[in-house]
Order: sequence, then C-alpha cells, then structure tokens
Amino acid sequence: MTTEHLTGPWRAILADADGFVYPDFATALLELGAESEEEMQIRVARGTALPNDRGGKTGTLLRLPGSYTVGDQAYEIEAYLVDEDDPSIGAEARYAQALAMADGLNAAAARS
Repeated sequence: MTTEHLTGPWRAILADADGFVYPDFATALLELGAESEEEMQIRVARGTALPNDRGGKTGTLLRLPGSYTVGDQAYEIEAYLVDEDDPSIGAEARYAQALAMADGLNAAAARS
C-alpha cells in the first residue's frame, strides 16, 4: 500500500479572511480583539498549500497561497474568531480540531 497521501509534515493553519496567517489563536485574539467579528480560515495543509513568506519592511509576513497542488490540503473551514452563541463552532475550537487532525496525519505517516 502506498502512503504518499499521508506524507507531510501536515500543519494546522489559522488565517484571517484575507489570508494573513497567525501563529496561534491567542495571537489572533490579541491582534484582532476579543470583540472581533472577523471570519477566520482554518486549514490542515502540507507542501504547496502551506503559507508563503511575503517578507516586507517589518519582517516575515506569512500568507496563504493563491493556489496549491491537489492533495496538499486535507481540511478547510471558516469560523468566526469569537462565536458568543456557540463557542464550540468558533475559531478557537475549530483550530484545536485542526491541530489534532494535523498531529494525527503526521503520526499516521510516521507509522507507515
């Protein structure tokens, strides 16, 4: 059995609607504010679907790629940064799920 579909490393990615990537949920919350109604993108990706370095005057700026190879993204969902009505579907919960999914894919690849 070929395991090419499992190879990674897979990463969970949290980005705003414009594709700018945050290193973690706490940073996104700090920068966007706890009252933010920002819609976030949450992905599990590898290879060509990983964020690109769009370096600028202030340093490294990561942004989601405009296109990627089929198979390099396993999961994508949009969620509000803060969902006061149902936190279980907000960005924090969805990002935690994506982190677990990436860990699982990486573990499966290591076992094969």
